[in-house]
Amino acid sequence: MMMDSRFNIFFLSNMMLEKGVWTLLDACHILKDRGYDFVCNFVGKWSDIGEEEFAAYLQKHRLEDVVVAHGAKYGNDLVLLEAMQHSVACIASHEGGIVDIIDEGETGYIVPMKDALALAEKVAYCMEHRDLCREMGRKGRMKFECEFTLQRFEERMCDILKKLV
Repeated sequence: MMMDSRFNIFFLSNMMLEKGVWTLLDACHILKDRGYDFVCNFVGKWSDIGEEEFAAYLQKHRLEDVVVAHGAKYGNDLVLLEAMQHSVACIASHEGGIVDIIDEGETGYIVPMKDALALAEKVAYCMEHRDLCREMGRKGRMKFECEFTLQRFEERMCDILKKLV
């Protein structure tokens, strides 16, 4: 079996408007128009964005050859911390605790919400600088090992409980 040599992009969340599905699809459209060689994998449960609506967007923007929707996956799903655990550089939007997880320019990038152009620019930069992207993934793995393992969680929980007692 031959491995796909294209740059891989993963969207790992429910297929919801607020999660940035359309923003990433717009960014994919920009990247394809600029001639980048990639595949974007959407993994998540259909929600307020339906499968038919998604497929219609792909057809309208001629993205069927670069975007794949896999639907919901359970079990060993990747999320931001798990991506870091597996040495994958992350690009995410500025929401919730993400800014505490990703170190801008070190373990990945944070882009403004709903800004397809900014997202496309960061993805393109990673495609053009794959060694840097791999280094970010390595640093993300190191950060995960130092800050986000179950052992570190238990140590922090014990510290908090000791302070409360």
